[in-house]
Amino acid sequence: MGTKKMIAVIIVSISFIFSIATIIYAKEAEIEGTHLNVRSGPGSNYEMIDQVNPPESYNVLDQQGNWVQIDINSTEGWVHQDYVTISEDHEDTQQGSTTTPSSDADQSSNHQRSESISDKLIVIDPGHGGRDVGAIGASGNYESTYTLTTANVLKQRLEALGAEVILTRTEDRFIPLTSRVTIANTKQADLFLSLHYNSTPELPNVTGAGTYYYSDRDKQLAEDVQFFMVSQTGMNDRGVQQEDLQVLRTNHRPSLLLELGFISNQEEEHNIQSKAYLDQMSRGITKGIHQYFQSS
Repeated sequence: MGTKKMIAVIIVSISFIFSIATIIYAKEAEIEGTHLNVRSGPGSNYEMIDQVNPPESYNVLDQQGNWVQIDINSTEGWVHQDYVTISEDHEDTQQGSTTTPSSDADQSSNHQRSESISDKLIVIDPGHGGRDVGAIGASGNYESTYTLTTANVLKQRLEALGAEVILTRTEDRFIPLTSRVTIANTKQADLFLSLHYNSTPELPNVTGAGTYYYSDRDKQLAEDVQFFMVSQTGMNDRGVQQEDLQVLRTNHRPSLLLELGFISNQEEEHNIQSKAYLDQMSRGITKGIHQYFQSS
């Protein structure tokens, strides 16, 4: 066989192998089991590292026996095949396709919407704004900037699942606390979330996220959101607390105030500046909301 012909055969073979690998990677696991445990290895004796819920979908990386390995935000985990449906993404499985698999947020919007979140009206309140800059980070950036950025990321994720989302502010301007609450009460919102970031410059090593509620009716909501927010981000868990805060006390709708981290801590502020990190945080908050609406 001539050298040129041999090279041609090798190139065709490599292309074929690449296309097969693409087909394998294009498999998706559609979650069917609520609170489905994700484990570090293919067996129930392995450590639980996360939980997933329908209608979420994840790329399949491998299968061993009755266990399916999935990709969760670049983390590999295993779920039992009895609680998932494996499907092929036909667009990505075309021979020679180099289409990048979509993120879990995109997959959720392209598959069935979450019945527990779809058509819910959720008011997101980016704390502070305008002349009220809130806390100041280690970098000199303002809490009001971070809360608005976070609100927009969370809004996008909730809307992808069919929720109607209203922001109490969409730009850097001052909004009185009473006006923020009035939006939720007047619109008869299904949920009100006030987003904030903490700062303790005198204690720069302090980190973590906490969730606050006022009415006893909202305790379970607070616990659900806190649990999934922490599990998704790996943040220090500062727990759930009942507090007399105006945006909660005067709110007639289910409501929480979330302290999403300490911008006085350089590492935590750096994380908050990352879109990927905010996606993880928003995913955790959304999973907590999903759990609350599903069980209420």
